[in-house]
Amino acid sequence: MNGPTRGHRLLAYALLLASGFLASPASVALAQTAEQDIIRVALPAGRSYPIHTNVPVTRVSVANPAIADVVVIGERDIVVNARAAGETDVIMWTGETRQHYRILVNPPTDRRQVSLGIVFAEVRRDALLNFGVSALYRDQNVRVGTGLFNNDNAVGANGNVTVPADRGFFTVLTNFGSNDVLAFIEAEQSRGNARLLARPNLMSANRQEANFLAGGEIPVPIAQPGQGGQTFVTISYREFGIRLRFTPEILSDSLITLAVRPEVSTLDYANAITISGFRIPALQTRRVETTVDVKPSQSLIISGLMSETRDRSRTGIPLLMDIPIIGALFSSTRWQKNETELLVVVTPTIVDPTRPPARNILRVLPDTTLPAREVIEESTPPVITPTPGRRTPLNP
Repeated sequence: MNGPTRGHRLLAYALLLASGFLASPASVALAQTAEQDIIRVALPAGRSYPIHTNVPVTRVSVANPAIADVVVIGERDIVVNARAAGETDVIMWTGETRQHYRILVNPPTDRRQVSLGIVFAEVRRDALLNFGVSALYRDQNVRVGTGLFNNDNAVGANGNVTVPADRGFFTVLTNFGSNDVLAFIEAEQSRGNARLLARPNLMSANRQEANFLAGGEIPVPIAQPGQGGQTFVTISYREFGIRLRFTPEILSDSLITLAVRPEVSTLDYANAITISGFRIPALQTRRVETTVDVKPSQSLIISGLMSETRDRSRTGIPLLMDIPIIGALFSSTRWQKNETELLVVVTPTIVDPTRPPARNILRVLPDTTLPAREVIEESTPPVITPTPGRRTPLNP
């Protein structure tokens, strides 16, 4: 029994080994054919590649959407957008056939970065309006574009608009540098009319978003139904404080497009609510979003985010002012209205890490001049003192 069984096993092993050798060339050929059918596309980050087919596209698959994504334009047109450096596959089915694309996304060749100097300040509205009118309306015909003031060039497709001088409209300005604004903030801060909230410096690559947050997080309990009619509480956190998001795009060495989203939020206990025994304050938020074109080292000034508070103070004759009903006859109540406005000053500059540092191209020559004392001594003839009884020659 052992002999035939062993022989059968050896024969089976031989057949399997032979079939493996016979199938191996076909598998290699099939793999090579599949590899040859792949269409390779190289794109720099931030570029697009359109694909058109003769038949409608039924399905599209992307291996890694973080590297490249696909946008369907029509039944026969799709666009591949390169997002980040790397390699991914895009497979497109058209009926019974499919097309395989291998997308190689190269890192961007432009390594320039944008450095952003930001100033967050809260200024009394009356002081800010006085400064805005005096600085903005030196030229009574200020041309207005889409969220941008600029005396040199109007931005926007709505044409030119003349702003009347009697209005205190002060939103997004670029018609003067940051030195004037910073000097104004420091002067008003010394007078007690302004408060500097934050002054960060951010660096971002071209077309990449940068984020800044100076603040904190508040816990917010969320009641959710559980099994058996019970309710359990989960904690979620919400951010508050001073936040800035910006995305720069360098159009040229003299022009930058900025998408800026500043936000300031504070805790508001006056509108707090109670959830499951927890007192949760509300958030008082001031937020703005704009996209403008600015020159390097030119300041973008954003304002118009106002906040209003009312303070009540009561004065009067002690003891008598506390008597119910008639105490009002011996006291006076004063209401004070405070209007503040958030002022954001953004100053972008272009930083090129690949550019070599500037060198001193002027050759400094050695100083060959003589000191003043030596020059005087060499140019002054010697003084001859005559000796009594002896004739002194005129030309020694």
